[in-house]
Amino acid sequence: MRVREIMRREARFCHPWTPLAEAGRTMAEVGCGVLPVVDLEQNVIGVVTDRDICLFLTARDRKASEVAVREVIHGDVFTCEAGDDIGDALAIMAACQVRRLAVLDEAAHLEGILSLDDVAVASRALGPHDYTGPFYSDVAKTLKAICSQPLPAVC
Repeated sequence: MRVREIMRREARFCHPWTPLAEAGRTMAEVGCGVLPVVDLEQNVIGVVTDRDICLFLTARDRKASEVAVREVIHGDVFTCEAGDDIGDALAIMAACQVRRLAVLDEAAHLEGILSLDDVAVASRALGPHDYTGPFYSDVAKTLKAICSQPLPAVC
């Protein structure tokens, strides 16, 4: 099974100049905890998480409407491509200890998002003798790797 069969194509994103309040509202509307940050050419330059926003604002006693995403952005973006095998995407998630990957097109522009939750749902939808997609055990192994190992020095 390929990433394109599971990924969410309607990926929401924000820009470096987006206020944290707006980024947080977008996350709440969509029910996600991370937004890719893109430049004017739709190149993914980082990510911002709900946790990043909360920790930044509380540690500095700042207002979300007065802080731009660029102040809290993570430059580390973990990616895959739509044509990648889902097993390879799970391996990236496990090695980098992330639950979501930005899916990039051939020009390195944002095409969608692949989440571990989406893979879990897809694996549950497969029949008991369907060997074309990810097994639920693959999802469990990936989650275990994400949660139980210290973050690698280089991913």
